[in-house]
Amino acid sequence: MDLSRRIQELDSCYSKKLSSLQVDRNYPITSAERIATRFEPDIVLAVRDTPERVLKVFMPRRFYGAFSGQDLDDINSANVRLNLVYKGQCVHTRAFKVTVVNE
Repeated sequence: MDLSRRIQELDSCYSKKLSSLQVDRNYPITSAERIATRFEPDIVLAVRDTPERVLKVFMPRRFYGAFSGQDLDDINSANVRLNLVYKGQCVHTRAFKVTVVNE
């Protein structure tokens, strides 16, 4: 991705709670990164909400081990095209139901 487009996306990027995403909607993943939080390391996905707006979403902690370094490299270099799909919350455990599907 060229520098001007990355800078423009940074300008239009918003952090959102996972629960604020629409249920059963495909959000194209534009980038992924591991970050250190004060509790534990975490995965943050940048997903495209509209053609002009990118949202940053923290994945549930159980997904940290699911993403290998190679997976993150593939997502960030656009070798694979994936979509994040939010499925809602479990009524019993309040756990977020999330899946990642091929485009």
